[in-house]
Amino acid sequence: MRDNHLIKMLEERAIDSLSEGEVLAIEAHTLDCSACLRAYEAARISADLLRARASETVEPSPFFKTRVMAAIKENRLSPELPALLRMWRAAGALVSMMAVLVVVLIGLTVFSSSSGTAADELIAGSSLYSPEYVVFEPGIAGDDGLAYDQVLSTVYDVGDFDGQ
Repeated sequence: MRDNHLIKMLEERAIDSLSEGEVLAIEAHTLDCSACLRAYEAARISADLLRARASETVEPSPFFKTRVMAAIKENRLSPELPALLRMWRAAGALVSMMAVLVVVLIGLTVFSSSSGTAADELIAGSSLYSPEYVVFEPGIAGDDGLAYDQVLSTVYDVGDFDGQ
């Protein structure tokens, strides 16, 4: 027993639950080991303190029952908050943050408009002979000298434009 310390055993079990043989073995080990001696003395003192505290009885004040019953009665008679107010207390922060986020997104959408219209952006992103270019810019298509059949072939010849 001299090689292994008893601190772990004292931490795991109450000192009152040890047998007489275990107590004698612990006392024999603590003669040579100062760390186990401190742990054994601390366990004995704490067990004595717990036993002394458990043996004490505390009497409540004479008006304790009266005060408790008055608090219960007051709690029962107090009006209950409306359901909407209780829900708002529970989820108010979440709803407020969602409303702020919606307002910010609307502001970003409205105030971040570009300089051109949607048709200008569509035409700028398309090629010279795409169907969108031919349909949305008829004046420019006439300047290129495109014939009517060239325009129709461009509009209806989708297979060549998609690469199929």
